[in-house]
Amino acid sequence: MPIHKLAMGPIALNVVAAEQTEGQFGTQVLFTGDDNTQVYVSLASATGQLQRIGLTIPTSVGQRLHFEQVKKDGKTFTNILRAGAAPAGAPASAPAMASAAAPKMGLDEIAALYGQCVSHALDQLYRQCEDHGIGVNAEAIQAAAATMFIKATR
Repeated sequence: MPIHKLAMGPIALNVVAAEQTEGQFGTQVLFTGDDNTQVYVSLASATGQLQRIGLTIPTSVGQRLHFEQVKKDGKTFTNILRAGAAPAGAPASAPAMASAAAPKMGLDEIAALYGQCVSHALDQLYRQCEDHGIGVNAEAIQAAAATMFIKATR
């Protein structure tokens, strides 16, 4: 079974198996795609990213997921996103993200949507971080709101 290292680039898999395992770098989650491609993600990253998109390790099976590494402030992070359905005949490794164009919105609609994103980010992010004793600043709220807004308008 081929192993895809995320440092080589992103990949989308139709996940047929996901299991916690001990790897070279400690406890990891092994995701296996329908083409037998394997991706290893650290347990902490995998569980955090899956939770962010409403999944767990067991419920990730049967999902099409996009895996990628990003570098920010000199650190490397692993992102897991839900991927769009694979186009007919596309290889499982094609990063087919949903790409339907959002309808044009007027400025009032945009402002209302962004306001909802800020409100939701403030409520969710602040409450969850406060529950865990993590400080939250305006930049974190703004980043969370912008992420939701971008996702909603794509």
